Formats: sequence, C-alpha cells, structure tokens
Amino acid sequence: MQKIALENIDKFFPSSRSWANRGANLTLEAGEIHAVVGENGAGKTTLMRILAGLEKPDSGRIVIDGEPVVFRGPADAVARGIGMVHQHFLTIPGFSAAENIVFGEEPRFARFFVDRKALLANAAEAVRRFGFAVDPAKPAEALTVGERQQVEILKLLYRDCEVLILDEPTSVLPEREIGALFDTLRKLAGEGRTIVIITHKVREVLRIADTVTVMRNGAAVGRRRAAELSERALSDLVMGADARSSTAPQAAPAPKHRPAPALPPALELSGVTVRRGQHGRARLNALSLSVAPGEIVGVCALSGNGLAELEDLLAGVLKPSGGRVRFLGGRYPRRRAAPWRENGIAYVPSDRMRRGSCADRSVAENVIAPDRDTYFPAGFLDSGAAKAAARAAIDAFSVKAEPDSLVGELSGGNIQKLILARELLLAGGSGSAEGRTPPRGPAGKPARLCVLCEPTWGLDQASTEFAYGAIRGRRDEGSAILVLSSDLDEILALSDRILALHGGSIAGAWENRPGLSREEIGAAMLGAGGPIPAHVEGGPCD
Repeated sequence: MQKIALENIDKFFPSSRSWANRGANLTLEAGEIHAVVGENGAGKTTLMRILAGLEKPDSGRIVIDGEPVVFRGPADAVARGIGMVHQHFLTIPGFSAAENIVFGEEPRFARFFVDRKALLANAAEAVRRFGFAVDPAKPAEALTVGERQQVEILKLLYRDCEVLILDEPTSVLPEREIGALFDTLRKLAGEGRTIVIITHKVREVLRIADTVTVMRNGAAVGRRRAAELSERALSDLVMGADARSSTAPQAAPAPKHRPAPALPPALELSGVTVRRGQHGRARLNALSLSVAPGEIVGVCALSGNGLAELEDLLAGVLKPSGGRVRFLGGRYPRRRAAPWRENGIAYVPSDRMRRGSCADRSVAENVIAPDRDTYFPAGFLDSGAAKAAARAAIDAFSVKAEPDSLVGELSGGNIQKLILARELLLAGGSGSAEGRTPPRGPAGKPARLCVLCEPTWGLDQASTEFAYGAIRGRRDEGSAILVLSSDLDEILALSDRILALHGGSIAGAWENRPGLSREEIGAAMLGAGGPIPAHVEGGPCD
C-alpha cells in the first residue's frame, strides 16, 4: 500500500487574487482514516483536488512511496489508485446505478458493443464485494442521496483505487445513513485502503478519524491523532487562538422559544398532493401546513419522504396534482420576485451548484441574478451597482472572494455563504449577529417569505452560527421562514415549530420547547410516531 506526501504546495487563483494553498504539507499513511479539517476557505478541498489530479499546483510536489509524480489530470491520479468523491455528486442522469459505476470501463463484445448483461453482473459483484446496499439496476434519478454517494464510491473501488478522498461526505446525509457510511469506511480502511475525509464537523471527525490534519489560511497548522483530541481542543485548533476577536462572522445567541404569531399565514398549503409521473406514487400526500410572518417552521424528513418534492413545489419546478398553494392569500407565484422587492421570496436551494449559482459566472453576476430590473436599467448593466452589491454580500458573510471572482473557483462553503448573503442579508434590516447591520438592497425590505433548504450545508461552525443569527433576524423583522433540512440539529437550533414528514405526509408536529425529544422526532421521521393532534397538523398551535 502507498504512502503519500504533499510537500510545500502553493496554489494561486488569479480571478479571486487569493492563495488557496501556501506551503501546504500533508502525509497520508496506508490503512488510515485521515480527516482534513478547517474553516471554509482554509484550502482543504483545493489541496485534495491537487492530489486527485483536478488542479495543478503552482509549486511544490506530490511524492508517492518516495517517488515524485506529476498528474496531468484525474485519469493519471486514478491510474495511481487515487480518486475523489465530490460534494456535488457526478451521477449521470438517464443511466442506471450499474452504468454509472462502470462508466468508461464497460465490458464489450465484438469490440464495439456494450455487454449489458456482463455490465450489470460486474456492478452487482462490486456492490456485493464491498458490502454496499444499492440496487445496480436502479435508475440514477430514483437513487437516494445515500445511494448516490455509494455509487460514487463504487466507481472508485471498481477501478481499484486505494486512496479515497471524500469531500464533506455527511453534509446531506441523515443520521442513519451517516452510521452506515462510517461502517463502510472502517471496513475499507481495515482492508488497507486510505480514506481521506474533508470536513468541518468536529464531532464526526472524532467519531471516525484515526488522524487529523488541521488547515488554516491555505496551510496545515497541525497534525494529531484523533484519540488525543477533545471536541474543544479540535475546535480551538480549527478556529485559531484569536478567532473570537477576528472580523469573521460571530456566533449568534442561543435560540429562544417564540409563540406562534396570530397573523394570517404568508404561505399556506392545503391538501397538496404531488406525483412523479401521471400514475406514480404520491410523493406529497394531501399535505397541509402554514407559515405565518414572524415565525420559523422547520420541516425534517429522511431521504425519499417528500422533502425534495416540497422544495421543488415551492421552487416552481413541480406543479401540485391536487390541493392548493397560497402566498399572502393569493396564488403562489410562478416566478419569484427578488427578496427585497414587494412580495419577494428568498430561496436558498439544497443544490447550490445547479439551482443556486452559475459556476462560470462572476460573484457579482450571481449576486444580481434575481433582480434584473434594478441592475439592467434601460437594458444595460450598471456595473458599479453590481460590484457594490457583490462587495456588500462578500463583506456581510466574510466570503473569501472578489466581485469578479468566478463562482466555480470558490470553495463549497463560500458559495453557500454567497447565496445566503444574496437571499438574506442584502435586503437590509438587523438580521446579522452581534448587532452588525447588513447592507440594504434596492427597496430595503426583507423577503416576505424565505424558503431555506439545507441552509448551512458545508459551512464551518462560525459561519453556521452567523447564518442562524441572520435567519432569526429575518424572522424578527417579520419574514415567514420555512426551513427544509435533513439535519435534525439544524431544525432544533432554528425552528419555532417543527414538522416531520414520512411518506409525503406530516407524521409529527411540535412546538420547539426545551426538552423536546430528538428520539420522538426521529421516530416520526421513520413512521413510528403517534397520531397527530388536529390543532397542530401543520398550522400555528393554539
């Protein structure tokens, strides 16, 4: 098995005029689970993309078993047994799980024709051999998030990769799938493979890792055995001794229970049913819920139980097969207005790359995208106003970028912060933590409704707490906020009321009070909860 060293790696991105890595060093031993941790923009992902052949270093070298190597691309890295599973999975739609697993190495007959029977058998053997639970014949579109991740890992194992790099592997997985993933990773490490996990989740690092490398400002600042660290010690290493006095986003105060306001709902779903396909199973089944101005309603569910369909419905991607969706008492808009416009809707999607941003456009272009009327007077771009809005977003959330930086060159966490700033903080008011007043958008009004899906996916601890403060600030200014999340900790941290979905229907509803049982919510998500009282079906509690 291989021993790998990255030595004095430098990487500069001209568009953002920033160093992603500066003198970064990392050593990986065979058969270990190695966590690379740090704040958003610390250089973790760029360093691992260099190891996977996806980026080329400006200086420094990669050494494998004492031999310096140069990767011209990811195929060279795979040929040396190194592969990477990205935050945003590369599963090909229209293909089966098996076709995704063996893509590029399909068995053939008569040299030109794909042997589909052998293809399915080979993929099934890989699934069996490595102890996964995905159905190889299942279409990619029908795979759960956890199954898509399994397919991505199987792609690398099918190619005999001995070093597996996983970028934020648990960000959108429910708890039970995280446990299954960790069991699989331990098994693979026990067979001698090296597992690298890029993450910011301190608790999970100590749960799974053998070795931890902490990165800050593009370089490694410490390497420790995980067994020697406490959560507090690791957090201090990640944040740095001066973190709490820095200009980075500061932690928001602990949530306090708020009674449901006695106001007409801003968002109301009445008996909504959504089917995938004309005769398909109902993904949302006679769903009723409401969100009033000045409250946060959190909706949680396991994958495949309606959370994605609820997002697609409110994003305008799906139409209800039955029932009614109302916004401010009228028809739900087909095209949302910018958050700060009259009757605007803020929307943070769960898929930040496909739906929340455009990777090959600049930060400024992404920030102004929801509001063409303001930034294109008479049909021409007001570049000064666009750059000023981008700078305001960057400053509000401490995004490591410049207005003309390409979004595709930012880390996942910085892209998420940019989207949050665009949707939450550019509309003015007091929605930031620690009393900081964010800049105002064109009309200076908060969104009437905020639909926030996995809002802190990929954020480090400080940025997560700052985001929570911004979300609570919007609530306090009168926005109606719906949070859709598979992260139960996030739901408990933010929500005034909590709804659990199972099978596309509400399986549990609670006011978020001290002592509320995680186990009770989890049981409802699994379909094991008790009956739902009529007065808390989905609307404000009495």
